[in-house]
Amino acid sequence: MIFSPMVVNLFALKINTIDNSSFISMGPNQQFDIFVSYKRNQGIGEQNGDFSPIVTPISWLVDTDAADSNSVKNSVI
Repeated sequence: MIFSPMVVNLFALKINTIDNSSFISMGPNQQFDIFVSYKRNQGIGEQNGDFSPIVTPISWLVDTDAADSNSVKNSVI
């Protein structure tokens, strides 16, 4: 499957990318008990602009971690 990039246009505000556990708010809001943990290995990185040039998209990634993302969620709610 091929998905087109997400673009949000709110009047004069243009949003190209919304990342994990992100939100767009136009008024008061509250978030309770939110926990997000992840690790991404990107050799090239992210190109989020409208006309971001990519010159020679070749990368080398060495990830020697035994455990990438150890995390525990503790909640008081």
